[in-house]
Amino acid sequence: LTALQLNTKWFFFLFLGTLIFAVSFAPVDKKAFYLALLVLAISIRVGLNFYFQRSAMHHSTHGFLIQLHYLPLAALYAIWAGRRWLAHSSPGISTRGLAPLTAFFGVGVISVLLGGNVLFGAFDLFALLGSIALFVYASSEIRTERDLRIVLTVLLVSVSIQGVIAIGQHLTRSTLGLEFFGAYDDLGLKSQTWQGLADRTRVGGTIGHPNALAMFFDLLLPLGFSLLFCPFQRRTRLLLSAAVGFGILGHVLTLSRGGFVATGLGCLLIFFVWLRQRNGFLAAICASTLLTALILVFVFGTSNLVTSRFFRDDYKAAFGRIPLIQVALNMIKDRPFFGVGLNNYNEVAPKHDNTPQRVTSWWNVPVHNQFLYIAAQMGLVGLACYLLFILAILRSLWPAIRSSDPLVAWASLGIAVGIAVFLAHLKLEFDSMARNSQFWFVSGLAVSLGHLAATASKRTRAPSNLHGHPIRDP
Repeated sequence: LTALQLNTKWFFFLFLGTLIFAVSFAPVDKKAFYLALLVLAISIRVGLNFYFQRSAMHHSTHGFLIQLHYLPLAALYAIWAGRRWLAHSSPGISTRGLAPLTAFFGVGVISVLLGGNVLFGAFDLFALLGSIALFVYASSEIRTERDLRIVLTVLLVSVSIQGVIAIGQHLTRSTLGLEFFGAYDDLGLKSQTWQGLADRTRVGGTIGHPNALAMFFDLLLPLGFSLLFCPFQRRTRLLLSAAVGFGILGHVLTLSRGGFVATGLGCLLIFFVWLRQRNGFLAAICASTLLTALILVFVFGTSNLVTSRFFRDDYKAAFGRIPLIQVALNMIKDRPFFGVGLNNYNEVAPKHDNTPQRVTSWWNVPVHNQFLYIAAQMGLVGLACYLLFILAILRSLWPAIRSSDPLVAWASLGIAVGIAVFLAHLKLEFDSMARNSQFWFVSGLAVSLGHLAATASKRTRAPSNLHGHPIRDP
């Protein structure tokens, strides 16, 4: 009775917490259950903001954010610690990428202390700490093929769910009443509201902003597409094809130009790798070129949403991004080492705006380039740490792509391309890196794939070629 009187989000957290507590006593594989729940929860933007602060300025976080996936993550950490304690063994924490990531967090602390708004900076640091905890678990405890299958299955189920929701939002021109679960609720896209239904021109699923949903698909669609070439049985291929199909439709409906161009090129690269393995380099070049030409003719030779977005829509906003770059460069020149402080960008942006348009007086948003955004907030030192972390992640995938295990090899190729596509999109977009749970989890998964590849190489020394025998369905 008391729970029913709580705020909806508090009730939802209490319900999920009670479920997790109850499962702890059930005769099931608890790690598998909580791992599946964790992967599913990272695509649902439900969270509680403690000490919430309203602000007229854009901030990536407005309080000490407790996200939904923290609950299964806490349970998984408890299982991890308990098993290690009972076995009297070391924690087994993966160290890949930890050094630059730790330095990145340290630079964030310095930037907050030297910046102008310590409170909002502390909000971002708290969110970043939670994201680091997610990365550490994903990189350290996905160590078996069974764990990998669970993660890949739920990730692609999430792609399907987001794709279906995006299609529904487009057809009904509404949020489908899913604001509670993170659906985007922008007054600029509304003409009427009734029980969560509002006219819309773009879709965001439950990820939030349409560009955020596009970045979700940037990361995961190449993974799903890559797995289509893995030697699964027919039933699994059909399910994968459906997941990828729903994801592609959902991605297009976000109307994110940079997103679906980068993802399309990434999937084309995976297709080229597959053709090169089967038919040789020259045949792969010819087939990829022909496929690209056919897609371009189909997309730009007909009247559709994509051509409208490229040639008729929103060019004022697109060109408005150019003076934002100048504002960010001015910040970097003024504070080159540690930046203006985490979560403090828009508060100080007007002071650095010497553009002819005075862009921040009518459009005070972060620069639409993630690397400039990081450099402005955390200085060139912070950007260097971030790039070193990315490099460490991608290096861990290289041996995994060459693994003799086809599941590990194709999953690694998909993850590597997904991260590359995500980063390419971020050259034209900004992201709240401190709380982008999908990115941090996929980065941890990349490290785990490197560990799995090393394990597979110990079992067999056979040549690696992204081929293999049909894989049994789980």
